Amino acid sequence: MSSVVKIEARAYCRATEISERVMSAIKSLYPEEFRELVEFESTEVEGHSGDKIQVLRSELRDKVRCDVTLDYIFGKLKETDRRYLRDSLLQRLDENCVLFVRIDKQAAFLNEVVLARGHDVISVQVHIRQYPRCKQDDVIAMLENRLRVTGGDD
Repeated sequence: MSSVVKIEARAYCRATEISERVMSAIKSLYPEEFRELVEFESTEVEGHSGDKIQVLRSELRDKVRCDVTLDYIFGKLKETDRRYLRDSLLQRLDENCVLFVRIDKQAAFLNEVVLARGHDVISVQVHIRQYPRCKQDDVIAMLENRLRVTGGDD
């Protein structure tokens, strides 16, 4: 049995960006009713050219809320992105059953979920727990099914 136990999302906020907008883009990946429950942390780092960069990171931990959030993200993807994600699951799932997805940050600010094609991204990590241990084939089958169901293209 597989369940989503944690969803993390991280984005860089460069000096030219407004951190509240970047945080809003990250929050848009979570269903409205969970946005206030999402924990945020901010870390300031220095870029290669000495510019200040803020790393904004969110985290949601709760099996039910994380399952709903994953379906929410999948459901907001366009069919072409769902298909691309489904076809690339093997490359996106690590040996610990963590799914890695890059979402376009500008689209997220506009309340859309689009797989990133450029470098301005929100990095999402979906932590999937499976007992007694991670079986990638089972997790991929579960994710493929959820992508189909949330898109309505059974």
